[in-house]
Amino acid sequence: MAQKVRWGVIGAGGIADRRTIPGMMLCDNAELVAVMEINMELAEKCRAKWGCKKAYDSEAALLADPEVDAVYIASPVF
Repeated sequence: MAQKVRWGVIGAGGIADRRTIPGMMLCDNAELVAVMEINMELAEKCRAKWGCKKAYDSEAALLADPEVDAVYIASPVF
């Protein structure tokens, strides 16, 4: 069995919540470890919905997490 890639998602609402994370959850080699939203309440709701370990309101904190192997950035481009 292949080792799982431990993912963090920045901008976990919107399209990530509707498409990316559900697709990730279908993959045998992916594990959602952390989500990040600017608003901590939204981050916590997303964390609880998808059953991942951690919620962040700072991208720097998510990026510094040693349990995150890869990051999907779903935030809008400004």
